[in-house]
Amino acid sequence: MDLEPIETDACFRTVNNKLMVEVGVDTTEALEGIKEVTEAANECADALEKLEKVMDKFTNRSDTVELYCEGKLLSKSTVNHTADSIQGRVIKGSEINETN
Repeated sequence: MDLEPIETDACFRTVNNKLMVEVGVDTTEALEGIKEVTEAANECADALEKLEKVMDKFTNRSDTVELYCEGKLLSKSTVNHTADSIQGRVIKGSEINETN
């Protein structure tokens, strides 16, 4: 990391055989850089929150589809959405009536 020299207003004085040094440093440029980094970090956090919301639409979700004929439930299908795949399970009408 290359460091550039910093312009300072230094004041040296001696009091009771002690060297007192006062240094004034302009930190404006450093503060501007910190603000830029903070803004970029906040934008990244916002983008990650949006991504999480979108990913939630596709993960840990299940949909149920039921097939009826003349009011009688013939079959029921459950689709589970996961991050890597979509799994489906079909339950025949006789099994549905046994479990309900």
